[in-house]
Amino acid sequence: MDIRTRLNLIWLAADDPTRARAEVIEALNDWPHEGFHLQHYTSMHALVQIELYTEDAEVAWKHIQGQWKTLEDSMLMRIQILRIEAMHLLARAALASAPRSNDQARRLKTAEKLARRIASERVAWAMPFVQLINAALAYQRDDRGAAVGLLAQAVESFDLADIDLYEAVARRRLGELLGDERGQRHIDEADAWMRKRMIKNPAAMTQMMAPGF
Repeated sequence: MDIRTRLNLIWLAADDPTRARAEVIEALNDWPHEGFHLQHYTSMHALVQIELYTEDAEVAWKHIQGQWKTLEDSMLMRIQILRIEAMHLLARAALASAPRSNDQARRLKTAEKLARRIASERVAWAMPFVQLINAALAYQRDDRGAAVGLLAQAVESFDLADIDLYEAVARRRLGELLGDERGQRHIDEADAWMRKRMIKNPAAMTQMMAPGF
């Protein structure tokens, strides 16, 4: 079951979102529909990531919004690592969907609030996710300089925390925003790192993990 939900990312690394979605749906058919358990959380997480990967941002937003209250009412949010992961997922959906939404300001405020909540957890490994969210917020609020600075901080922080895939996608975003020769080196370095680890579509992976730019 884990490979269908928690480890569903392997299909996205292979650039096969259709297979990724089919695996989650097949797993859901085998589970009870009563309550909201860990299996339901991991399937929700997988499906939202697939929707972000395929740039169905509004679907991703509606998907997680539709289940957020049920998730909050479950006992699962008592687990800190899951709580932080879930808040970051909701922030990603908000950032990805905001630019084309009539409700952009509210969604950006949602992402901003989630960044504060993650920061309030006071765990060092979570801080680069706060920086990544805040970088996207700065970008969407037309403060490119702040976005570049926050992305540079995120790259360094992910490196220190040994969160290598996020370091790569943050580096790729930084390169895109710099837009110069140094920026292209960042993109090339990130793409080479991802391709070495069998990630076929670095741009789509970046869109999923660091949306909002």
